[in-house]
Amino acid sequence: MTKYLLLFFCFTQLVFSQSHLTLEKAIEYGITNSKDIIISKNDNKIIKNSNHIGAAGMLPNISITSGYNGSINNSELEFNSFLDFGGDMDSEIDASQAKSSSLTSSIGLNYRLFNGFSGIYTLNKFKHQNSLSDESLRYQIENKILEIVEQYYDLLNKQNIYNTFKTSYGISKDRYEQASDKYNYGVISKLDLLNVEVDLNQDKIKMEEAQILVKSAKLNMSLLLGVPDSIIHLKHEFTFNQNFNLEELIKKTEDNNASIVMAQYNYLVSEYELKITKSNFSPKVDLFSSYSYNNRQSETSFISKQKDYGLIAGFNIEIPIFSANMKRKTFQNAKINLESKQLSVKQIKETIKTALITAYHNYTEGLKNLELLKENLKTIEKTANMSTELYNLGQISNLEYREAQILFDQAEIDYSSKLSRTKIQEYIIYQLSGQLQSE
Repeated sequence: MTKYLLLFFCFTQLVFSQSHLTLEKAIEYGITNSKDIIISKNDNKIIKNSNHIGAAGMLPNISITSGYNGSINNSELEFNSFLDFGGDMDSEIDASQAKSSSLTSSIGLNYRLFNGFSGIYTLNKFKHQNSLSDESLRYQIENKILEIVEQYYDLLNKQNIYNTFKTSYGISKDRYEQASDKYNYGVISKLDLLNVEVDLNQDKIKMEEAQILVKSAKLNMSLLLGVPDSIIHLKHEFTFNQNFNLEELIKKTEDNNASIVMAQYNYLVSEYELKITKSNFSPKVDLFSSYSYNNRQSETSFISKQKDYGLIAGFNIEIPIFSANMKRKTFQNAKINLESKQLSVKQIKETIKTALITAYHNYTEGLKNLELLKENLKTIEKTANMSTELYNLGQISNLEYREAQILFDQAEIDYSSKLSRTKIQEYIIYQLSGQLQSE
């Protein structure tokens, strides 16, 4: 039974490890396992926990206080001569082990009735800070997605390059075996055989170097996704979005781009900070109320027991007159900060728009170049196949055949690299226009 379980486990592991990793699954792994994203989500929770109506000063403060004091003292009291209490009372009293105690308890309420609408402004500031935190988290996730996309297609390109060199090495290996047979039969010279051997060694070096690059890219992707490199097997059919419209993209960018939206929220936060600093010049009105209970007992006091309880309520009005110009300077700085945030919004909009237009033109030109490279690759492939036939018939030299092979390899590499770069450019457009997570 154990043997069959072991075989089943090995089989399932093999199937799992050989299944292809899609880009969607890679993004899911990367977002789920990213410690940076988890930290950003925690920061987002902290900000929202900190920004609430109570922190804006719009709720009353209610507190209960209670205390008890007790003492035992030896006291010697001597009254002034002009005090006459009548009777036989002495002018001196000696109290030994005299006890006294005090019990106090109260519940109090403090509430700021008016503070120049600072509480309302602060609450609106918190609202925009929460939205800013959400956008910041979206920005972090988008950057992570784009990083995964870039690594995914970079690895895919490196795999394609490795496959190209692997195929070339196989061709050179077959050619070397054919050349070796021809040399043994005296058809070609030793020099011709050595030239073929040199080509074989060069192709082997290229293949092994490409394999090292694939392994390195896999390890980097494994670290990025938080998964074993053994499950990273990529196979992707390239499809491209042919329906991009520049004007629509610009409109979506202005409305949805994370950097632009964050800059706008920063401006709104600064706008309410200015209103808050302006409210500091207004009078402050506070309401206070408390209900208290006091119980005092003393064996050496004129009153041996005293109980007090009742309600106290009132208003406090604070009118700011002069604060060493601190409030005025704070207000001026808030105005300057708001102006800077407004300029920042304009600058970020212009920068993002320029980046979008550049990415759009790079993408559209990339699609055109891909068609040319594809046609060029087909033509070079035909030439390479013809060269193989002519070489086998002995109608072209080894050098001519080698040149055709190298030209075909380079055409495949150029086409593969352009495929990956253009696909990455497509995702950059999605990010700039605020559509990356929806894609």
